[in-house]
Amino acid sequence: MKTIGLIGGTSWPSTIEYYRKLNELVVERLGGFHSAKLLLKSIDYHDIKSDYAAGWHKVPNLLRDEITEFLTHKPDCLIICNMTLHKAIDLIADDIAISIPFFHAVDLTAKAARAKNYRQVLLLATKFTMDDGFFAKRLESDGLKVIVPNIKERLEIQAIQTELAAGHMKAEFSHDLIGLIKRYSTCDAVVLACTELPLAVTPLQSPLPLLNPVALQCTAAVDFALATS
Repeated sequence: MKTIGLIGGTSWPSTIEYYRKLNELVVERLGGFHSAKLLLKSIDYHDIKSDYAAGWHKVPNLLRDEITEFLTHKPDCLIICNMTLHKAIDLIADDIAISIPFFHAVDLTAKAARAKNYRQVLLLATKFTMDDGFFAKRLESDGLKVIVPNIKERLEIQAIQTELAAGHMKAEFSHDLIGLIKRYSTCDAVVLACTELPLAVTPLQSPLPLLNPVALQCTAAVDFALATS
């Protein structure tokens, strides 16, 4: 089994979800007492997160330093446990020349949507991601129509995400997100483009199919880790 590398702590509640999902997948595939071989670099998220709004130009360099240091530990592949930081890694990918497989959340989401023949998706994420458009534009370049909630709804989603990222879960979060999804019933599916949102709404609860990049990243990583060739 190859070793899966994760850069997490971004936030810590969703990093736990990555750890759980990776191990569940390995047990599902191998049975017995198997567990995933992982290297986790749990970073101090404060400096990066604090620069999202007014100092975004600093974020790619901060992420570059974290990735460069982590790669010295020689994981066999890499997951970034944060959707927003995919915007940063796209900006520095050529500079750091990652030589191991990197499981890009947006690309995996687009691939999954194509496999299901989805044409129009609702994008739920942090306000930063919904406002910025980096996730939506990349999906649109793959031929998908992306619907983004209105500004009032974006603020509501952000309030939920902030609580989830702090480790606070309330029943009304699920209720509110399900109600929001119902208002966009003309969409084929919902993209949970934020690592915390899957903590509040599950496929069984959602009135529309979910595209969960966390699950897609984990599945791709386990496929790679367990491949025999």
